[in-house]
Amino acid sequence: MKIKILFITAMMAISSIAVYAQSAENFRQPYPLGDKLSPNPNFTGEVWLAPLSEKEELNLPMANVTFEPGCRNSWHSHKAGQILIATAGIGYYQEKGQPARRLFPGDIVEIAPGVEHWHGAAPDSWFAHIAITTNPQENATVWLSTVSNKQYEEAVNGAETRYSEANRVLAEREQAIVAVASYTGKGDLENLKQAFVQALDAGMTVNEINEVVIHAYAYCGFPRSLRAIQTLMQVVEKRKADGITDVAGREASIVTDNRSRYERGCDVLAEISGIPADAPKAGYALFAPTIERFLKEHLFADLFERDLLTYRERELTTVSVLAGVGGVEPMFGSHAAICMHLGVTPEQLSAMLNIVEMNLGKTYSEPLRKVLNQLTEKK
Repeated sequence: MKIKILFITAMMAISSIAVYAQSAENFRQPYPLGDKLSPNPNFTGEVWLAPLSEKEELNLPMANVTFEPGCRNSWHSHKAGQILIATAGIGYYQEKGQPARRLFPGDIVEIAPGVEHWHGAAPDSWFAHIAITTNPQENATVWLSTVSNKQYEEAVNGAETRYSEANRVLAEREQAIVAVASYTGKGDLENLKQAFVQALDAGMTVNEINEVVIHAYAYCGFPRSLRAIQTLMQVVEKRKADGITDVAGREASIVTDNRSRYERGCDVLAEISGIPADAPKAGYALFAPTIERFLKEHLFADLFERDLLTYRERELTTVSVLAGVGGVEPMFGSHAAICMHLGVTPEQLSAMLNIVEMNLGKTYSEPLRKVLNQLTEKK
């Protein structure tokens, strides 16, 4: 995703389309919202608390804490430590003197006794985590100074720009394609709104962005593709109401090749992969010949022949969607190899994974970095 240079008040305005369509009540998270704590001198912004542990004899207090965008607690420490488990949205954790850590659902933070730190939401995302009080019989929170806007901005900027230099190997249009495709693959509609704005700002037409989402359905299914298209409609309509007219762009050209779709699809696959069309069939093509025909006729003919995106952009879309879906490392490896055959460098694929890491978290990017490393070692 295009690295954002954040100024907090500006970001809040820019991201209003994505963030403030949400509220505490409709923010999707696995645990109860609980009661609002704010206004509270130890928090900047609104926050909610829901106790999760009921049996006092277990001696392990736990609570779900929900932060509105931009909300964070003050610098503080715990006399006997604390454990945080991120459960929804995107947040940050920072220890005194250390870079801020971006948090995604599933991330765990172990905080040693006496360590000064703060945690809270990203400026453009709601965030929730479970807070576990360790050693409760001797624990206590020591509240310190407020995390100023400047400290918060510097912490967020540091995390956001971590990969900015490396990601410049991808054009802004390509970075936008990665963001749109990976959020579509995951089904993250709230953050997808911001990715659509990023793509429009990068000069993509509405039809070109639509094409990225249409292409995605072959890898993540109609439901997520259709929900993404509905979300793009909302973004375009909201921008129109705000006085912004986005360029629709041209339609795909009519295909004039009269050969069968299967023949055309075989030739497209041979061109993008470098594997001859008459190579012996193996694997799924032998075990399930029907799906092999569907792939050739529909994916590599019907979709790839649509000239709103280049072959390179379609394959960049593919690997990004697969990153968002998760758990499909073999397919990612095959399409990463096709990307490299089409001229996408390992550095550019690494930049794609940087964007995935910043947007979705390391659980989505790290398994694919291993696959990419294996591919490049063979080169």
